[in-house]
Amino acid sequence: MNLQEEKISLAQILMETNDPELIRSIREILRERKPSDFWNKLSSEEKAEIEEADKEIAREETTSYENFIKKHR
Repeated sequence: MNLQEEKISLAQILMETNDPELIRSIREILRERKPSDFWNKLSSEEKAEIEEADKEIAREETTSYENFIKKHR
């Protein structure tokens, strides 16, 4: 059975159940497996640095990789 067939099979089983506790348990399992946003794991200092970099990019205060490397060789 491929992944799509497995998902359909699980959905059918879920539709047939009348056990609210089982449904709550499945919901919690799926929520726990959901990947979290990396932004929420950053410190406030890291977030501030990224936000400042975004502003610099918007103001076109950037340099190309090639120019950066030339200055540091």
